[in-house]
Formats: sequence, C-alpha cells, structure tokens
Amino acid sequence: NEAKAVNDISHPSIVDIIDFGDTTFDGVSFKYIIMEFLDGESLASRMRREGVTIRESITMLMQCASALAASHAKGVIHRDLKPENLFLCNRPGDRNYVKLLDFGIAKLTSDSGAALSQKTRTGMVIGTPTYMSPEQCDGKGIIDGRADIYALGVMMFELLTGRVPFPGDGFGEVLVAHLTREPDAPRSINPNIPPEIEAIILRWEDIHWDSDRM
Repeated sequence: NEAKAVNDISHPSIVDIIDFGDTTFDGVSFKYIIMEFLDGESLASRMRREGVTIRESITMLMQCASALAASHAKGVIHRDLKPENLFLCNRPGDRNYVKLLDFGIAKLTSDSGAALSQKTRTGMVIGTPTYMSPEQCDGKGIIDGRADIYALGVMMFELLTGRVPFPGDGFGEVLVAHLTREPDAPRSINPNIPPEIEAIILRWEDIHWDSDRM
C-alpha cells in the first residue's frame, strides 16, 4: 500500500519507490520495497546536531506542505508526519532539499472520503503522540488531511521555538494535552519569530475540527 500510494502521488518532495514485491530468502517469504538512495540526514538529526534557522524552517516546511497538498489531492493522508520522516538531501548549493518518507501507515481514501485501505477503527490510536491531531488522539475513525496539517503546525512550532507545544512524560499525558490544552504563544518562547509566522503556526494548530460535526 505504501509503494502504490507514493508512486501514485509522484511528487519531487516525496521519496521515489523504484520497485516492490514478494520474494523468498532462506525459505522465508517476505515483501520488499526498493527506494531511491538519499544522501543527507533526517530533520530530527539536523535539529539535534545544530538546529535550523527561521529561514531554513520556512523553506523546509513549504516543500513539505507542497508534498502534502499533492498527497491529499490523490486521497492519501500520511498520518505520521514528524521530523524523523522529513529527510534533508544534499543537493548542489542546497542542503535542505526535502523528501517526505514513510507512508507505512498512510490512509488511502476515495473521492467521497471513504477509506479504501488502512481503515482505522474507532478507538484505535495510530501515529506518534507528540505530533498527532486531537482526532487521532481521541481514536476517531474518520481522519482526513487536516490531521497532517495539524502535525505540520506542531513541527513548525518545534522548529521555531526549540520544543514541541505539548511535551509530556508519558503517552497518555501527551494525548490528553492535545485534546484539552491550547499551545503557548510561540513568540512567548522565541521573541524573534515574526508575528505573521506565529499567526500561521497557531492557525495550523487550530486546524482540527469539532467532534460534534463528525
């Protein structure tokens, strides 16, 4: 499903999958995926090693947003967007060329919004808690592209402030924070963030929808 989804999207900021199928090794059958070789590091590694500037953050996130727009247009929701799944490739004159990775828990939908595969049962929590939308945290069975937009807002918050909006010591604590709390104003943490950028962050953080309308 991951290979088919990625190849159907065909976007320059999404990793290319060259081949996939079934094979047997030492008498054991398994599935395989062959992806393009990427030279660089994950955004998570870059953040730990040296951090990123505001300008770099905006450049990376614009590329990620473009990839997500193409993905959503094809009815594919990533559902596990996080710095570990953004790879920064070394290109001539550009070390911040983004490739979006790991569509392993992507949800495929039809034009009507009905799930085609990887259907989530109500009450099932799938994703990485720190970056999950309230609807994912609450185990909602109907998840759309706004879950990815919310995660993108969480990443933008983290890139520009140095921390995620809802840190916590345990899985449950983080889930409850996403469901019940509002994030701190980014400029209260990093006054160098332009007000216009802060407004975008808080708008993305507020993308999730009212459960009463679901």
